[in-house]
Amino acid sequence: MDQRQMTKRVISGLSHPKAKILAHPTGRLLNKRNGYELIWDELFDYVKKNKKILEINSWPYRLDLPDTLIRKAKELGIKFAINTDSHASDQMDLMRYGVAMARRGWAEKNDIINAMSYNEMTKYLLN
Repeated sequence: MDQRQMTKRVISGLSHPKAKILAHPTGRLLNKRNGYELIWDELFDYVKKNKKILEINSWPYRLDLPDTLIRKAKELGIKFAINTDSHASDQMDLMRYGVAMARRGWAEKNDIINAMSYNEMTKYLLN
């Protein structure tokens, strides 16, 4: 699938009213699979205009979004959710890798929805 088709496909999925967060934004698996070929400016424009959120995945084989895309999205005012991709409670300590990726992309606490209070996050997600 070419960049334009893949970008349209991702945006189509995000267009559902219940879809708030784009998980695994690049789809990459480090040392196993390259990420999707997307037109990032177009995707970020859609995410910004529609108040969607990008996941920063902390799993060591994903670390997805990469820092360069985090920084670009942050400059546009896009919010992030840091997720461990945990499948067991003892994997929650992987959060530090997502936090490190966010920092490398210059994201700050106010850019991360799961650093908000419950009330702030709920208000953000419902508006």
